[in-house]
Amino acid sequence: MRDRNRQGMTTISKRRAAALLFPIATFLHAGGMSDEIALKIFGAALKKVSKSNVGRKMEHIGQRSPYADTVEMWVRNKRFLDESGGPRPLSFNGPAGFAALVRSVDRKADPADVLSVLIRYGNVKKTRRGTYTLMRLFFYTSRSKTMAYEPVAEFLSDASSTLSKILRRSPRRRGPELFWLQTYNAGISERNAKRFIAHAKDRSLIFLEELDDWLEANSDKGTLSKRKRNRQSLRKVGLGIFPIHTDGETLHGGR
Repeated sequence: MRDRNRQGMTTISKRRAAALLFPIATFLHAGGMSDEIALKIFGAALKKVSKSNVGRKMEHIGQRSPYADTVEMWVRNKRFLDESGGPRPLSFNGPAGFAALVRSVDRKADPADVLSVLIRYGNVKKTRRGTYTLMRLFFYTSRSKTMAYEPVAEFLSDASSTLSKILRRSPRRRGPELFWLQTYNAGISERNAKRFIAHAKDRSLIFLEELDDWLEANSDKGTLSKRKRNRQSLRKVGLGIFPIHTDGETLHGGR
């Protein structure tokens, strides 16, 4: 999906870019937009992005998995839990320290680098005693001035792939019936929008924890031999949740 260039930045291949743009191109075409106008609009958008200095900057952190898996292991593995079953503060070194936690997830990952990213994005906090406390049960990838590039690229790729499968599905096609659900109201004030997003975030975390437990309990990765994994391709399955916050306009001019 991704390659590293000489500067160490993660790049998107032509194949992945085409897959990302397919759903957008499908809806532009279905909406009656000509190819010529679509190409002009896309070109103008690229110029605007290249000249813009406003908004969050993208930071390349590498693959998402070392950070997300470290947080998940910290929450689940008994070695890193306290007496009440919650993630306990960890020293950096030691048999049950942060470095040991990271190496249990990925032997090739640098614990100091993983810790630096987790602290920058508010996932981990250093205490006065010199230990490290987990602040969030899921890996967060944005802060006031920056966003982690690779997780955002993965999110867009997953959303695009899901929508493409929905668009391309035929009656004879095997596999699960994918869905796209939403709820919204276009008559909410900015004050109540903040209240709703905070409420939705809290409720979503509870729901995601439940689903995460199900996925962990039903994972086939650890039960299949390497030979069987090669013959039987495994799927990435999950659920992505994001809040809707717009100026009130919809495709049909409002609800």
